Amino acid sequence: MVDVVGSASSLHYAITGRPNCSLSAAGTCCVFLSIATITLIVAFGFFLAGAWVVLPFAGAELGALFWSLRYVCLHAGDYERLTIDHDKVLVEHHTTKQDVRFELNGYWARVILDCQPNGYCRRLALRSHGKEIEFGRFLSSEERLNVGRLLKSRLGGYLS
Repeated sequence: MVDVVGSASSLHYAITGRPNCSLSAAGTCCVFLSIATITLIVAFGFFLAGAWVVLPFAGAELGALFWSLRYVCLHAGDYERLTIDHDKVLVEHHTTKQDVRFELNGYWARVILDCQPNGYCRRLALRSHGKEIEFGRFLSSEERLNVGRLLKSRLGGYLS
């Protein structure tokens, strides 16, 4: 998911990429409890029928589901932001564990867009002074292509 905030001028422009989180924390909890209830009812039915071996597998399934939903909830607030402010380009990566911030000179920044012949864009990055900063981890291929084109036009005022 991408949010674009800016004006027609290149003086101030911001692009924010976020993961697509369709469930809230409360919704995730309800989904987990629903699946856990159904799994435990079925497992208990097998236990009553004499197949007690099903219980550890049901527990392992619920443990794996809990871990994966917890991971998704922990990273729901992650984002990437690219800001063009006058002649500076600022790239921020925010994750649960760390915040990383890169500053590039807009005059020297080059947009790197790695697309395949079929139109799939694998990578979007900015390069300046030997540093290459990737952007668009949360974007789809089409969004990467659109943002890459947009950045090329926005940085065009600083590029020769």
